[in-house]
Amino acid sequence: MDIKRPPDAPRFSKVTLLSARQPARSDGRQVMNYNLLWYLWFLWACALGAWLFGWRMTLLLAVMMTPLAHAAFRGSKLNKGIIMFKRKAPPASDGDVAIPDMAATSEEQDQAARLFGGTMIKAAPAAITTIQESCTIVGEITAEGDVHINGSVTGKIMAQKTVVLQKQGCVDGEIYAQRTEIGGRLKGLCRSREVAVNAEGVMEGTIECESLAVHPQGRFYGSSLPWEQEKRENGLTDAPAPDGQTFQLHKATLLQP
Repeated sequence: MDIKRPPDAPRFSKVTLLSARQPARSDGRQVMNYNLLWYLWFLWACALGAWLFGWRMTLLLAVMMTPLAHAAFRGSKLNKGIIMFKRKAPPASDGDVAIPDMAATSEEQDQAARLFGGTMIKAAPAAITTIQESCTIVGEITAEGDVHINGSVTGKIMAQKTVVLQKQGCVDGEIYAQRTEIGGRLKGLCRSREVAVNAEGVMEGTIECESLAVHPQGRFYGSSLPWEQEKRENGLTDAPAPDGQTFQLHKATLLQP
């Protein structure tokens, strides 16, 4: 027999019932189940002993084993409680930073000094005086270290080490140093033990030096005089010469590309 559904009747879709997952048993239930299991094993052992040795011997063994079993059960329960309530170490946070042992560091430094036969001394960085492109200086500059010139200077420059005239640098005056590198434009006097006119460098004036190197793309207009040891400038000291050696050599070198 065919049953016709009226058009206004609601439609039912298939519904599947999902059973909820049973929650995990608590620790108390697990401990109770373990105790019941031990009791069952104990009764089974007693029944087996009674069947093998008789009731009297089995009863005697049960009485003797009861205190030992009770002591073992209490000990295991006590150890479990200690483990459960053991204090946990606090986790290290991200902000914690390990502090190095300063004593160990100093001991390592002393040991390294003993191995190398001396005291370890940290070398201080060399002092460098830099004149930026936007700077224009008129006057006198005295420096103990190196001088790097990117701007414009009109006057006198005295340095204990090296004067580096960059491509953008321009000096109109005098330079006194142990070494002078000309990459920009210098007009005046340059008195140094070593003078190098680099590519695109221009030197107009007088050079007093021991060693002169001119790059093929560099320009030198003027005169070159030998270095004279007896000359002194205010604030400038020359390195002492070794015994039995006099600096009288005047050399000009043309660098090939």
